Amino acid sequence: MADERDNELTNAHPDFRPAAQRLVTLDALRGFALLGILMPNIIAFAWPMAAMTDPSVMGDAPANRVFHDVTSMVFLGKFMFMFAMMFGAGVVLFDRKTAPRDGSKPRLTDGVWLWHRRCFALLVIGLVHAYLFWYGDILVWYAVAGLTLLWWIRKLPAALQIWGGLGVYVCGSLLLVGVSAFGLWALSNGKVEASELMGGDSSLEITGYLGSWFDAFKTRFGQTLMMHLFLGPVYLPALWGIMALGMGLTRAGVLTGERSTRFHATLGIALVAVGGLLTYAVYQWTHTVTDYPGFLWQALAQLVGVPLAIGYTQVVVALARTRAMAPVTQAFANVGRMALTNYLLHTLICTTVMYGYGLGRFASVPYPDLFALVVGVWLVNFIFSALWLRIADYGPAEWAWRQITYLGFRQRVTTGPPSPAGMDA
Repeated sequence: MADERDNELTNAHPDFRPAAQRLVTLDALRGFALLGILMPNIIAFAWPMAAMTDPSVMGDAPANRVFHDVTSMVFLGKFMFMFAMMFGAGVVLFDRKTAPRDGSKPRLTDGVWLWHRRCFALLVIGLVHAYLFWYGDILVWYAVAGLTLLWWIRKLPAALQIWGGLGVYVCGSLLLVGVSAFGLWALSNGKVEASELMGGDSSLEITGYLGSWFDAFKTRFGQTLMMHLFLGPVYLPALWGIMALGMGLTRAGVLTGERSTRFHATLGIALVAVGGLLTYAVYQWTHTVTDYPGFLWQALAQLVGVPLAIGYTQVVVALARTRAMAPVTQAFANVGRMALTNYLLHTLICTTVMYGYGLGRFASVPYPDLFALVVGVWLVNFIFSALWLRIADYGPAEWAWRQITYLGFRQRVTTGPPSPAGMDA
């Protein structure tokens, strides 16, 4: 009966979206963000760390420069931003699941131990992923953000989460820019070598990742430890800001498609236009102020990418509200429901192709071929997610995560909508 009533309301009022559709929209956004993240990540999978900021490491072919520019302006920082916002949305959904069912007044501590057990489980998964498989892991820092601040700000007014989150994000991003500027200053004054600033000796990375699994582990361990001890803490404030913003935009109905189609489409088109121009202008500017524009852009991309990232979400939400796009929306939603599984699958596929204990293609695949590999991985994500969800409610990694979180106890469910099954399992 509930489904019939939802259908009646949807047909009578095109701008109404029942709870189930709101969750499909969130899952589709999460899937879209996850797939987009692979574009900048593929360089970290396939080439030494220096290639992430300097495409000449990959060779002098013009195509490498073109694809590097496209990736830097269209993808870098934007999809990471979207994915982190979706983790913030997950805090709101998890809060609804753990709210009191007896009508009593909600307390700030409701569900706190369940939430922190969930984040601790994610931390363990992230540490295993980072040290044993790939240094570019983001799960560790999502878990740290969840274990520290997020649960305690979930009930702040939505407007404060939005604007306060943006403020914290800008301050955190400026901190990253400052660290990058200091690095460039140290380089120009002979305090560090260029190779140190860009990630170390590329020849050692190539030798390590083309060797055995243990050779790759030894190479990866130092890189991962450096990121966890030095880069991660600098990045954490910006991450808090993004996730707080995601909470506020979810509660305001902006990420769940609860505003009018015109609202989402207009906001999306406007932000994509403004964000695109801003991104292009600042990207070109970096090439005029330093001989290492890619290094500076790694930090600036996070800061100037906000309009474009939010614009992307609104274009997706607007399209998800149209019946003609329902099959496409569902395909992305399937990927989003299995976001943790698909994120780990990216690592499994890409390291198997690139590393010496797999096909051994590390530091040898040019950018056009890398783009083809990304498309191939996307197809695997779409097909695998659709087939798996025909036989199960959760992806394999999501199922394991839930088992650890709930420790075999029956999940408490409120009368509110269920949580999506992706990074919010």
